[in-house]
Order: sequence, then structure tokens, then C-alpha cells
Amino acid sequence: MTGREVRVDDIGVPGAAAVNRRHEVRARITSAALDLTLERGLDAVTVDEIAAAANLSRRTFFNYFPSKVAACIPYVPPAEPEAVHLFLSDRSVPTMTALAQLMWNQVSTARREAPDFDRFHDLWQHEPGIQTEMHSLFARVENRLAVLVSLREGRSPTSFESATVAAASISILRVAVERWRTDSSGALLENLVRESFDAVTNAVTSGPDDS
Repeated sequence: MTGREVRVDDIGVPGAAAVNRRHEVRARITSAALDLTLERGLDAVTVDEIAAAANLSRRTFFNYFPSKVAACIPYVPPAEPEAVHLFLSDRSVPTMTALAQLMWNQVSTARREAPDFDRFHDLWQHEPGIQTEMHSLFARVENRLAVLVSLREGRSPTSFESATVAAASISILRVAVERWRTDSSGALLENLVRESFDAVTNAVTSGPDDS
């Protein structure tokens, strides 16, 4: 050890330009995958065709996605820092309510920043096989939510309580996404997320004489 101050550049953390470039390439691959799959169906499209349509090599494709199914799913950016801070610091509402607000923000951000987000709705209606990949995505989101719940509640990151709350939230989110997948009315996913959380809240807080 030399005692020299360690800088960001010394440990290879990518700069904003590199991150933006990676997001741009990822979005280009997804757009090409959606174009081809919506036109011909997932089974009739190959990874090589997607890579060629995106003007990239097969090797570059696999640097970004493990499969053509994964490539069809638009990138969902993390929740905005302000929304995460509000979730962690605002104790004026129950944790489930705070989670509903956090998820609404993330879905709303995704629709705003991912141009192919709504096109994915059209694909999913005709390609139910993509649900397996979505289950993997839900599992990753659930793990991140459990960590945030632990931070909010001051619990261990591996606590049973945090894992249970995160799992319940993902189950509610799945209901909202399934409604969106089969919906033909043009309802926004973020609104369906809010309605699903509200339905659970109302069911829990309503007494037997309230129905």
C-alpha cells in the first residue's frame, strides 16, 4: 500500500459517456428484436438476424443479452434517486404504500425513457413464452426491493420480514402486469400498478360490514 488516494479512474468505474453508449446499444438491439419478432414471431427470428438488423456482431449481441427472448424486453431504468430517497425517509405512510409509490415511479420512468416499452405490450400479447424471462426479471426486482425495505425498516438485508414484504409487492406487481399484458383498452401500466396496490390495501383495511 502506498497511501496514495484512490480515484474513480483507478478502479475502472465507467464514466457517463460509456454508460450512455451501453444503454444506446442495448436499446438498438431491443428495437431490432421487437421489429423482427412483431413482424414474424419469436420462433422465426434468430439471434444473427437481430444482430444484423442492429448493425452489430453476434458476439456483441451476447455481450448485452443471453438470448433473443431477453433482447425483446426493454431496459427498465432504476427508480429515480429522489423516489428512492422518499421511500427510505418518509415514514408518514405504511411501507406497502411507500412501495406502491416507488413502483409507480419506476414504471412511469420506464415508459418515459424506454421508447419500446409500449411496443413490448403488443409483443407480449402474442408471445406468451416470454413470461419465463419476465419471471426472472421479477425475481431480480424482488431482491432489490428486499434490500430497500431492510434499509427503510432498519433490518438485516436478509431478514425474513423484508423478504416477505418484497415478495408480496412483486405478487401485486405481477397481477398488474398480467392485466396490462391482456388489456386492450390502452390502460397505462403505472395506473394498473396503483390500482392493484389500492385493491390490496382496501381489502385489508375494510371490515366485514364494509362490503
